[in-house]
Amino acid sequence: MKKLGMLGLIVGSLWLGSCSDDDKDFMLDVNRMTGVDWYYNRTTSKNYSSFSDENVLEINRFDKSGEIKGVDLRGVIDSVAGTWRDEGENILAVDWKNGNAETWTVENCTSKKLVVNNGWGEREYITKPSYLENLTGDAFWVNKFVDGVSKPQLGFRISNDRSMRAGFVLALLSDDESVKLKNYNNVWKGEADISRVEDRRIRFSCRIGSDYVKFDEFITADNFPSMRLTDIDFTSSIKAGYPNQLEIEWNKFEGENVYYKMEVYSKDNEADVYFESGLFSYDNGKYTLNESTIGKINKLNKIDSKKEYTLRLTAVMLEPGVASNSVIAESRIQAVVYVTAKYLLGK
Repeated sequence: MKKLGMLGLIVGSLWLGSCSDDDKDFMLDVNRMTGVDWYYNRTTSKNYSSFSDENVLEINRFDKSGEIKGVDLRGVIDSVAGTWRDEGENILAVDWKNGNAETWTVENCTSKKLVVNNGWGEREYITKPSYLENLTGDAFWVNKFVDGVSKPQLGFRISNDRSMRAGFVLALLSDDESVKLKNYNNVWKGEADISRVEDRRIRFSCRIGSDYVKFDEFITADNFPSMRLTDIDFTSSIKAGYPNQLEIEWNKFEGENVYYKMEVYSKDNEADVYFESGLFSYDNGKYTLNESTIGKINKLNKIDSKKEYTLRLTAVMLEPGVASNSVIAESRIQAVVYVTAKYLLGK
């Protein structure tokens, strides 16, 4: 299971509603500490492109049971960082899973801001920043066919409801290696060659307006097995008597939690999309494509017979436990296989 590494935030979910902006000597209300996510963004213009720098976005939540739970950018609890207890006098004691123990003094709070001191200085935590509007990043294995045999790469995808600055949307693989992601209709994508498939950490970095954000993503080594293009037998043909209908067939892919996606886009321009389906199950490996086929995008009636288009079948392996109809499914991908062919309709 991949997860964003957000285990360092000590005061993850304090909700100190008993104090106001003017409170100087507030009392910590432990009955209202649960159920709120607190964000601490330490990314700046100086460290946004550094992989080794640990100043990343952190999100944590205090649980009623006494656990501190890490939360990822999709709002999913994906880790238990440690335990907490109230020591009185606005002091929190934290025992981390890695064996470290720390003491924090809560100095001030409002409904949107929390200030604490860990003995090294003050830290300010806030509720969800306005620039993080559905920000999400995903790293996954991409398998393309080279000389008829699948070859794995690393793929990256990051999106946000607010526009991100071109040139500042990065996948960081190490201090010496990063990938600038390209914008495809406000979904930023990229790929990188790899020497081997293995468990690894990726750091995404982006700039949204004047704010920089850097956050962790982990990917396991689970991937599709190596295969030959002939194993897939991906074929498409115009149905006899129906010149505007394409019949597509292929063999089932091996693996757990595997679904499929169909796309049509301009040759050499993946951003110019004319058809995009949602995720669907195998269903005997047959798919009918025409101007009435339901999809996220269907502009097949605008196909220009003088231009060339690409038909792409994508086999999608989702992360364990992620349902294909989930709103987060396409941001929780483990691996994909791309198979392409020339699009036939309109020719």
